[in-house]
Amino acid sequence: MHKPARSLGQRIVWACVILALLCASLFSFFNVIFVYTVEDQFFRHQLMDEAKRQLQQPELVVPLSAAMQIFLSPQDFPADLQQQFEPNTRRTEYSGLEGRHYHIRSFIHPSAKEPVWLVAEVSSQLVVRPIRDEMFLLYGISTLMMVLLAAALGFALARRATRPLTQLAELVQNNEFSPGFASAFPANEIGVLAEALEQNWLRVQAFIAREQAFSRDASHELRTPLAVIQSSCELLLAQQWPAEQHQRLEQIQHSSRQMNQLISTLLAMSREQHLGQTETIKLAVLLEQLVLDLSPLLEGKNIELELQVAPDVQLQLNPVLLQMVLTNLLQNAFLHSAPGTIFISADSQQLQIQNPLYDEDQPTELTALFAKGRQSSGYGLGLGIVQRLCQQTRLDLQLHRVEQRLTVSLIWPQL
Repeated sequence: MHKPARSLGQRIVWACVILALLCASLFSFFNVIFVYTVEDQFFRHQLMDEAKRQLQQPELVVPLSAAMQIFLSPQDFPADLQQQFEPNTRRTEYSGLEGRHYHIRSFIHPSAKEPVWLVAEVSSQLVVRPIRDEMFLLYGISTLMMVLLAAALGFALARRATRPLTQLAELVQNNEFSPGFASAFPANEIGVLAEALEQNWLRVQAFIAREQAFSRDASHELRTPLAVIQSSCELLLAQQWPAEQHQRLEQIQHSSRQMNQLISTLLAMSREQHLGQTETIKLAVLLEQLVLDLSPLLEGKNIELELQVAPDVQLQLNPVLLQMVLTNLLQNAFLHSAPGTIFISADSQQLQIQNPLYDEDQPTELTALFAKGRQSSGYGLGLGIVQRLCQQTRLDLQLHRVEQRLTVSLIWPQL
């Protein structure tokens, strides 16, 4: 099991860092806006107070503040203010040359025909702008400290919060379960998950124990009658029989040996045991023998069989497993084929079985072919077993349906 690209702990740390960075940035931004607004409001109130004082006088008088001047027209403004002045806007703040900074306000005085302008050159009274660089440096250092503190707190929180989850993940990954392991986890969501995993694990263990007991008992119960059949066949074959009866007895003996091998293989598959060594198999000989053994399934049916197998094809596979796969595929074709011709061809690349289908046996999806048919008298295990066997022997099983014909392709593993 590979590790995720970013663990849950890393996500928590990054979330804390991003949140701290966002909060610090917003705080710095609003703080800058606040101090600039306070400073500008201070100058506006100075101009308002001076305008009220002027309106209380019958004539225009000299402003109280040396930084203020009264102008009867914008054409009288200082040159650097005239260049930037915008008469048709509500703008009241302008930056001049050589560091000068102006705040203006207009009002109507009874002694003047046109609006009068109060202009305050406030560069000597500015508080924020002279310390702006130091203020931004302070904000930057504060933001960095908050980010580092958030990263440390996020790391501590992530480590504490994810430690039980990490332990549970390692337990699952290493399959180191033991009864009662859920009690070691805290009584929170992780504890609930651990409790659910323990209950499921106990059910799986009980199921495995039942399946192993069934496999062991079934193995014993099945092999006992098979041993009786084999010994009986040996005794009968020791006697003199007509050729036809002697052949029947040999078929029974051969089938019983096959069944014994199949039972051993199926039990090994259910227990995930090693299924034996591979051998060199002559495919033509094996197919001819299987077709001969399964030929009684075609009796009474209007079905013809064509077999085309290259005589020199040899495979390096487990013979029992290959025989099980081919037996199931041939048996499925013989039992469920519609009247017509079954084509069986094989070469060094693959085996193909083509058989016609009944209309009611044509599913909308090919995966439905692995399910038990409605008219089947068996247990619906044939193609399911074939799938499992193909996975264990590196065989590739493919199904294709063209109109009313089904093609089953069994592709050999390439060395």
